[in-house]
Amino acid sequence: MPIFRWLFILSVVGIAVLGPRLMRTTPPQNTCNFVQNVDQQRVSWKGELPVHLRVHKSVPLEARPAIERALSMYKQVLGRDVFVIDTWGVDGPDVPEKDGNSTIYWMSQWEPERSKEQARTTLYWNGDRIYEADIRVNAANFRFNFSPDQSPQIDLESLMIHELGHVLGLTHDPTHGSVMNFSLDEGQLRRHLGVIDLASLHCEY
Repeated sequence: MPIFRWLFILSVVGIAVLGPRLMRTTPPQNTCNFVQNVDQQRVSWKGELPVHLRVHKSVPLEARPAIERALSMYKQVLGRDVFVIDTWGVDGPDVPEKDGNSTIYWMSQWEPERSKEQARTTLYWNGDRIYEADIRVNAANFRFNFSPDQSPQIDLESLMIHELGHVLGLTHDPTHGSVMNFSLDEGQLRRHLGVIDLASLHCEY
């Protein structure tokens, strides 16, 4: 069976900048592999952890352990709660919208022209502070492993570790060993943050 490479996507089209632009008073920051705003400042939750997430009812129950393992990885490496799930199986529209809630969605429909995306995380921020991040998983075009002993498909735990990195503000990193690489092969496991990922996170968290 051929191995295909697919793309992760980080969407920043929903940026919110409120109020008039002010003269820059601080120098540009080192990116540390974070998304940056127009003033070249790193965009993050500014240490206000944990990030509160909701899981939409569209996400299948069998996906829950893989999501929980991904959340636990960040707690292990940073030594504190980084993410908290407030609600599993939340009701509401099954299409992400800017509503002040950070939510994980399992999408059964996907834009045909973007069918190679495994997932997409959309960040919303004001100034340099993230206030919402929505993850959508492309279940329309991909099948996912929920546990390590399943046949080679896209490993959901690896995918979620990557997308949660985006939730924290990380962008893509082509460095070997980084969980923030642009693509994930079918059957590939990438469940541990690399040295470069930890160094990046410690710039903000």
